[in-house]
Parts: sequence; C-alpha cells; structure tokens
Amino acid sequence: MKHAITSLLVLVVIATALPAEAQTKVAIGTARDPNLGAQIVIAREKGFFREAGLDADIKYFPSGGDLMSAFVGGSIAYGSAGATPVLTVLSRPFPLRIVAQISDISGAQQLLVKKSIASLDALRGKKVGLLRGTASEALFNSIVKSYGFDAATVQLVNMGPAEMITAFVRGDVDAVALWEPHSSKARKLGDGKTLVSGTYSFLGPQPVARRVYGDHAVLFVTETTLKEQPAITRSVLAALQKANTFIEANRAEAIAILAKEYGLDAVEMEAVIDVNRYTLRLDDQLVTDIDALADFLYSIKRIANPVHVREAIDTTALKALNPELVNLR
Repeated sequence: MKHAITSLLVLVVIATALPAEAQTKVAIGTARDPNLGAQIVIAREKGFFREAGLDADIKYFPSGGDLMSAFVGGSIAYGSAGATPVLTVLSRPFPLRIVAQISDISGAQQLLVKKSIASLDALRGKKVGLLRGTASEALFNSIVKSYGFDAATVQLVNMGPAEMITAFVRGDVDAVALWEPHSSKARKLGDGKTLVSGTYSFLGPQPVARRVYGDHAVLFVTETTLKEQPAITRSVLAALQKANTFIEANRAEAIAILAKEYGLDAVEMEAVIDVNRYTLRLDDQLVTDIDALADFLYSIKRIANPVHVREAIDTTALKALNPELVNLR
C-alpha cells in the first residue's frame, strides 16, 4: 500500500511538472467596437482560440489609423477593421491580404433625425452632422443618390461621432450620419430615430428593406504571414467560425459577453447585433461594396491610388476551413 501511494505521488508530481500543451502565440489587433471584433471576443471568452491551439493576444487600438500603423510596423500579425482603414493601406500599396469577412455592417450605418422629422424633404434648411472622408459621408452621399434628395438644401457640419451625439442631443444639428453603437446612444439621449440605414428605409409606417450602402469589417494579414504561417491562419479562422456559430446559437449569452466587453447595456448591444450580419463569408457583395467605397475615397483624394479589393483577397485559408464560405467570381 505504501509503495502504491508513493508511486501515485510521483506520478502526480511528474504530471504537474509537465508543460501544458503548446499554444502558438498570435497578436490580433482591432478596435473596441462590436462591429469589428465580436467573434474575436467570443473566441477568447469561450476558449475557442485555446481549442485551436492559439494563445491569442487581443490588442485594442483607439482608431483605424493606429491599428494600421501597428500592423504595417509588424507589432500585430492579424487585424480586424472596417473597410476605410484597410483601403487606405492597400492604396499605398502594401501587401495586406484579406482572408475573411468579420461582419456586414451596412445596417449599422444610419441617418438619425429628431422624431418630429418624417421625411428627407423635412431636412431642407436644416443641419446634418457627418464625418468627412469616412463611411459617414459615404452613407449620406448614397442616401442622397438613391432617394433623389438635394444635398444642397442642407448644411453639412463636419464632426466626429462623440461630437455628433452631443450636438444632436443639444439640438445644434437636426440629423447625424452615424454608426452603431453611437447611433443607439444618439437615439436614446437625443429623442431621435433612424430615418434611413444602409439596408432599410424607415420613411413609411413599416420598415422596408432597401440596400443603398454597403460596408464591411474584414480580417487581414500580411502576405508574408499568410505564406509562412498558413496553419496558424487556418486555426484563427476556425476559432472565429466557432465564435460566429456561438453568436447565432446562443444570442442571450453572446449579448451579455459582448455588452460587458464593450461597456454597453444589453439593449444597446442587442441593437448592434440586430443590424449586423456576422459572417466570415467572402462573396461578390463584399467586393462590390468595398470597391464602391474605394471609388468614393479616391474621388475625394482620401486614398492615393485606386484599389480593386478582389486583388487583395486570398481565399486559401477560408476554403480549407469551409469551401461554402467562399462565393467569389
């Protein structure tokens, strides 16, 4: 008996001393924004990165520009961002490769107005806040074009999202072109409503599906990382796909996790999930939408050179994970 106990203790000591299963370290950069990093947060919190053999270090950046500087500088291997900062880097040019979509955030782009305003025509002579050279301005331009509204009849005021919310609440502007979760805060604090979004019209008694603007968040790596570490890229995508499935199948728990991470209340986080389509899918809609944004940014000289996003997409890793997630001409 004594010998058996001694042997058992030796086995315990040996087992304790053995190193844990090796985890590959990987740094993923994004913003503290549920439009851009929901699956990344879920994959960390639910252990999907660990299951994929990854020790994922999520690094938050205050802006797309800061994220891209770190990415180009080599301090992060993977990044998740909206289309505008991605296009800015691609236009340099820089060997960035898009390996998956993160979300279709077209519905998160919204034109908010005071509840007393029932139509676009009612904005004539009023002030509209937007952020020049970004999706905010691109959304407003798309609304103008699609709905035949005369933009010359309103006064456009250039301001950032926090300033837009403050100005909207005070009544300094009558409408703002914002994105979630800022738009939820503007509605809540400023007695506002969404008049038009990138995917819906709220001009009538009932919402009507009408896609007038497209925007997307994407996951990207450098060309070198993709070539030298293809297995790691596949593991990252596998973890994110598990997270995507979790968001769809466990909505309430996902909302709770994400609300805590992003400092939102449950209602605000649910509003974000309602208007976003989380998916890794690479398809022609994504290419069409991002190319349209690239044309706009080039036309206002926000990017230095034209960009055709299809040339920057590498489907190898996503096809290896699930061929059905790739539908590109």
